[in-house]
Amino acid sequence: MREKRWLALGLTAAVTAGMLSACGQEANPGTTGTEKPETEKTETEGQDQDEEDRTAGEKPYEGTELTFWMQSYGNDPSNQTKAMDKVTADFFEKTGIQVNYVINDWSSANQKLTLACTGGEAPDVGDVFFTNSFVEMSSEEYGLMEINDVIEELGGEETWYSAGKDEACVDGDWYGVPWRFDTRALIYNTEDFEEAGITKAPETWEELIETAEKLTKTDESGNITHAGLAWYSDMGRYDQSWFSMLAQCGGKMMSEDFSEFTFDSEEGKKSLQFLSDCINKYNICNSSVDASYDALTEFMGGNVSMVFGGAADNRTSILSSAPQMEGKFAAAPLPTATGAENENHAIAFSAPIAVFKTTEYPDAAKEWVKYFCSEEVQLYLSKQLSLLNSNVNVMKDSYFTEDAWLNAYVETSKRSQAGDMPLTTWSQLDAWPDGPIPKMCSEVVNGTDIDSAIEKCMKGLQEIGF
Repeated sequence: MREKRWLALGLTAAVTAGMLSACGQEANPGTTGTEKPETEKTETEGQDQDEEDRTAGEKPYEGTELTFWMQSYGNDPSNQTKAMDKVTADFFEKTGIQVNYVINDWSSANQKLTLACTGGEAPDVGDVFFTNSFVEMSSEEYGLMEINDVIEELGGEETWYSAGKDEACVDGDWYGVPWRFDTRALIYNTEDFEEAGITKAPETWEELIETAEKLTKTDESGNITHAGLAWYSDMGRYDQSWFSMLAQCGGKMMSEDFSEFTFDSEEGKKSLQFLSDCINKYNICNSSVDASYDALTEFMGGNVSMVFGGAADNRTSILSSAPQMEGKFAAAPLPTATGAENENHAIAFSAPIAVFKTTEYPDAAKEWVKYFCSEEVQLYLSKQLSLLNSNVNVMKDSYFTEDAWLNAYVETSKRSQAGDMPLTTWSQLDAWPDGPIPKMCSEVVNGTDIDSAIEKCMKGLQEIGF
């Protein structure tokens, strides 16, 4: 049974949110820095101008100021500032609405949004995450506003990937417009492939094992000196990689109505067994429960040939930190369990742009959301901030599809399912390191019996409530 127990979000949301993007430093508020100039007019000129305004399009919200909160994105904070200066200036020119944006550090974002939904300082519009949790803690006076009308004006629910809808839509109502998107792919060293005579990226789990075995090197004692494969296990957590494996073999984290967890299934056991076997049976992947292990760093250092679960913006990090890797790595959709057409490649994370109930200017705030989430602006921001996008048409642009690296993520996005569950207590259920789900994955990697690990996890989920 689904337990309606309200629990406040913990700071663990900052960790999960960090999966979606590189973190940055908190910045000072930015503004358009633009004011509409005043000019004197004769009575006739004024009438003519009024007629032109009506013909060309009036600015009913001219003089309105809005505050917009967003998180930091990309490796270079100046890129985000330049991009937002341009977007807000263009919006001001079109509407007369001045948007003052504030870039929040990921470490403070969860607390600030929680307070904003429960009576504290709030923006007019915000870049949010864990939408279900924030909707649950909202009240008639505070929190996130339902904006179904905005969704319809932007084209309806088919405009976005299903994983984007899952993050923005709660019980049939939309509380934000999906924008940034994060799914995962297989990153591999093309030089290592060529040396081993491997001509294509693996497409099934069996092919992944065979490929990794060809690439793995060990010493006389059987210790790995060069790993064919590494799970993308930041801080030693395996839950994100396992979520993709569960999806790849046709499993589901929860029932369709999100009333119960369903990974205590054959698919759930199969995916956990695969997670463990690549380390403990096939010896193609280092055990990296140690929080100091970083798969991407090992990849850049030439110690790993493939990384399972890399993000699209990893390319920027690799070229920045390891320029010698340029032209020597590529991305491909994650291999699925059997290669069946109905199997998902991966999980995906999305986030919406939301309007807060406390805004004095709800109509103007909606205009900003529609402009910010328009295809033109979203494509521009995707390029400037190195982000994938939740909008299907944006991801069809040649910027994504004609770039071999990005196109791997486009193809993956089409067959991804949501990684975060729309539960009020999800941030506790999937909290690192002691949340029931990541703890179960770590225990399985360390050799705990899978049935016992699942049973223990299920009890932990019930104790927290969902």
